[in-house]
Amino acid sequence: MLTRRQFGLLSGGLVSCGLLSPRRVLARPISASDRKFIFIFNDGGWDTGHVFTPYWPIDGAMMEEAAQPGSANGIDFVDHPGRPTVREFFEQWGNQTAIINGMEVQSITHERCRKLVLTGQGVLADDWATILAGKNGSDLLLPHVILDGPAFTSKYTSSVVRVGDSDQLPDLLTGHSVLRSDVETMGLPTHAENKADAFVAAQAEAIGGSFGSSYADALTKIQALRSWDNLDLAVEDAGCERNIANDCGLAFDLFSRGLSRCAMLSYKGWCDEGWDTHQGLALQTKNFDRLFGYLNDAMADLQTRTSNTGNPLAEEVTILVFSEMGREPRLNNWDGRDHWTFTSAMAIGSGIRGGQVIGGLDSSGQGRRIDLATGAFSDTGSIILPEHLGATLLTMGDIDPAEYLEDTTLLGALLS
Repeated sequence: MLTRRQFGLLSGGLVSCGLLSPRRVLARPISASDRKFIFIFNDGGWDTGHVFTPYWPIDGAMMEEAAQPGSANGIDFVDHPGRPTVREFFEQWGNQTAIINGMEVQSITHERCRKLVLTGQGVLADDWATILAGKNGSDLLLPHVILDGPAFTSKYTSSVVRVGDSDQLPDLLTGHSVLRSDVETMGLPTHAENKADAFVAAQAEAIGGSFGSSYADALTKIQALRSWDNLDLAVEDAGCERNIANDCGLAFDLFSRGLSRCAMLSYKGWCDEGWDTHQGLALQTKNFDRLFGYLNDAMADLQTRTSNTGNPLAEEVTILVFSEMGREPRLNNWDGRDHWTFTSAMAIGSGIRGGQVIGGLDSSGQGRRIDLATGAFSDTGSIILPEHLGATLLTMGDIDPAEYLEDTTLLGALLS
């Protein structure tokens, strides 16, 4: 039973979260509205030449020593003995994976790029995950759950629920946050708590109107979330860094129980050192090897899950792995690489036509123009932009992108 003290702390934050009771498990054919999405953000700007975009053909660019061309399941990539998990991933999961190269985010500042890659050119816009959850998943308890990473929201703020990197949400739900505070508190006997809770519920009903109903709904929704047995919302580190395979596992738990539609994760690299490497290249190798190791574990875990619809969860989950920018193919004076407007992304799973690389870089390191529908290189085609990817993701989630974007051209080559 939720106490008045716990409710008082939670109501302000969770009334706005749109928490509703869980859906029943139903076995039915998979549709676009069933699709769930995980966004894995790699903060700082990854060096796409380490995996996705070979720099050998680029004028003045330098590749790492021991790097060589690799290929598996139709995916051409940069192979290196220092990151064996990359090859393992494409050998195991390449047929479910598409790489998108040469996507231009049109900025080289971190915060601006984060917004552009997640919202396109919109002003005060919601990001792709928030729209997917807010438009077609707002009846869920935790429509868009942020385990870590960025979120941009305007219209669908009530659909975004941040767990907190220090377990703030589970601590609020259990009341531990009160016990850890500096404010001295005294607990009531159970019968007194029950009477107090009944009084609060009655007062909310008597108030009526939007405030009263929201207050009463919050109590119902919070109690519904707390009623789920064996649901552990706590996040875990892997020594000095975030274990994103475990984060994916928590997202899979929420998806399989019908509690969420979208999840945002963030990987800050080996020991949280980040991807913003202006000096040297070794850290990028460590980061990619760790990242793909976690992805291998997450994909293996996903294959064992069943959705709330009764279907294999792997058939309903789309994973987008991305960073806010790329890095200049040519080395700077410190043998590192500076910010670059062109980046890559990797889409995996449900609705994705895997086993392919879409787009690329030209001899100057700029994104090549392609026919967005087919993926073929074309001098009269388009540079891939975040809004093309966003429109495609929204369409995959049974949402009309015209409601949110001026340019609704799909990256059709990505779709299965």
